[in-house]
Amino acid sequence: MMQTGQRVLFIAPSFFGYEKEIQGELEAAGCKVDWYDDRPSSTSLMKAMIRFRPELVNKVVNDYFEKIVSRATSIAYDVVFVIKGEALPVGKILALKAALPNARFLYYTWDSLKNFKNSHEKLPYFDKVYSFDRFDSVDNKNIKHLPLFYSRAYEALGKVDRAGRETEVDLLFLGSIHSDRYPVVQKIWSAAKRVAPDIRLYAHFFYQSKWVFAIRKIFDPQFRSIPWHDVKWNSLNFADTLELIERSKILVDVHHPGQTGLTMRTIECLGAKKKLITTNMDVKIYDFYNPDNILVIDRLAPVIPDDFIRTAFIAIGENIYEKYSLRGWLAEIFS
Repeated sequence: MMQTGQRVLFIAPSFFGYEKEIQGELEAAGCKVDWYDDRPSSTSLMKAMIRFRPELVNKVVNDYFEKIVSRATSIAYDVVFVIKGEALPVGKILALKAALPNARFLYYTWDSLKNFKNSHEKLPYFDKVYSFDRFDSVDNKNIKHLPLFYSRAYEALGKVDRAGRETEVDLLFLGSIHSDRYPVVQKIWSAAKRVAPDIRLYAHFFYQSKWVFAIRKIFDPQFRSIPWHDVKWNSLNFADTLELIERSKILVDVHHPGQTGLTMRTIECLGAKKKLITTNMDVKIYDFYNPDNILVIDRLAPVIPDDFIRTAFIAIGENIYEKYSLRGWLAEIFS
């Protein structure tokens, strides 16, 4: 378990504020936490170089992590907790282990390991390894499967008394554009309108870079049909996201076809006690799955029954609900 006063070196991507949520929960449990991005910068160019041409940014990456290692030598960290760590070189993990011989090294990935190079070279240097994708754990017995989490803010949404409260949006989609996500959402909207012509739909499609999007529209057939006016260039802030979810009846989740792990949105939906329409068939094997709350659809030919839209969320057992909280997630990793 997390012990009060533990010093934690936390290396994780800057990703929609989730790193701050995790740091805050660790600090609420009495830990002292120093967070560093797992890349020298989070620009679109740096992300692309790290993934596709890492040799061109080797010096920048090594210099960045060398500073973290040198700072770590003067702080006796009890735990080194890495999420994803795509740019973190094996050599710098070894340097951290030499500088912190008594520290526990913990690893989690919220991306499927097959989606980034050299991940398996790093894993042997960690005491515990977790992935949100259960197939990573099937392929490697040293990897434990651990789904994602909902934060206290979503838990607070789940406690709102909705008796007599009208929602303003029936189906809500919030997410970045990737793969076939845009056309799949359009198919879901059409399917919903067939059974409920007056249904209220809202989508916020985010893409982080206009110039990258322009290039994708030239070379990627999936992007060519996406109208520019349907794309937002700023991601919703945390407060606006929560407000939209609070005002909505059903959330829509379109997972990346190359992943089987459950998205953060799926678990946040559970935390907020909202119904979900998802393309991810894998959700059926999880203990919180209830077909009255979660509708699994075919991404190519979605069908949405009228009664799923009309009926309310059905409560799940408290033990199962608590297990997917950020508290429960950290308690498992730090146990």
